[in-house]
Amino acid sequence: MKIFKNLRFISIFIIPFILSSIYILYFESELFKSSSTILIKDLKSPQVDSNIFGNIFTNGSSNMRDSKLMEKYIYSSEMFRLVDREFNLTKHYMSRDLDFLQRKYSFSRADSFYKLYQDRLTVTYDELSTTLDIAFLHTNPKIAKDILEFIIQEAEKKLNRFNKENGKELLKFLREQVKKSREILFKSIERLLEYQNRYRMIDPSIDIKSKSRIIAGLEKQIIEKEIEYSNLVKYMNRNSVEVKSLKSQIESLKQKLNSIKDNLSGSSKRELNRNLFEFERLKSDVEFNRERYKQTLIQLDLALIEATQNAKNSITVVEPTLPDSYDKPDKLKSIFTLFILLFLSYGIISMIYAIIRDHRD
Repeated sequence: MKIFKNLRFISIFIIPFILSSIYILYFESELFKSSSTILIKDLKSPQVDSNIFGNIFTNGSSNMRDSKLMEKYIYSSEMFRLVDREFNLTKHYMSRDLDFLQRKYSFSRADSFYKLYQDRLTVTYDELSTTLDIAFLHTNPKIAKDILEFIIQEAEKKLNRFNKENGKELLKFLREQVKKSREILFKSIERLLEYQNRYRMIDPSIDIKSKSRIIAGLEKQIIEKEIEYSNLVKYMNRNSVEVKSLKSQIESLKQKLNSIKDNLSGSSKRELNRNLFEFERLKSDVEFNRERYKQTLIQLDLALIEATQNAKNSITVVEPTLPDSYDKPDKLKSIFTLFILLFLSYGIISMIYAIIRDHRD
């Protein structure tokens, strides 16, 4: 029984511990980690906002969105294919640079290479500093650094291509808006010209101003004539030729005054005031449509400028490092963890065996 117990201890604990420790100490691949910290910067001219907190939250949200997009792309199969094509990762993962447990073989599934790439890659977004911490593991420290630099460069290119594609859609929309705004402007101008030709006037307000001056002149003449008439009837007969002639002149001036006033008040057939209102409405339509067309052209020019330049730029806060010692595995930690797990496994198996033996007895 004691011999069996010793054999169990040797087979469950001693032999696995020794073999695993030998693997960890002498065979497990040593991986070097190159790390970098980047910040996504929006190069578009910021719009000044009177609400400073609104600006902070908007910029922060945009930065987070761009960083998360870059993180997704770095982990993507497309990025893996680019890195594989540039650095032959698939060949490396099947080479003797990796130990026999981590190494891939000809019979390994295709997606296992991509999964290993993801396992060797770490991307973390820091909400406080709005930065991306990126790290990559490789058996060669120089290649780890080169791959990380390549990943950052390609991710920035992809982010700018994404923004340019959105910019193309915006350009298409703005060009359609410019076309519509121009058509609306030309139609409003045509309606104004049609109105002017119909009533044979350039601007009714000019007619009103001229008539107002005429009214003022007529009223002044009427007052002067009435004063002259009052003075004349004091010493002359009302039936005299001079008095009747002066009175006739006053009546004629009043009739002319009333006629012009009727034109201005809209009581005549011409209805000048209504014409003025219609003219001003058509004129304001032209001015509004002209301003809208102008603003649309400005937006189109800005979109054209943004579409021809890189709107996003990754600022490297910490350059990709060239590691001088391996990062994984942590051999002492791995051996200690292995010791605890094997010891617990041996204890659990021994306890189960003891319970079974007690039941048999």
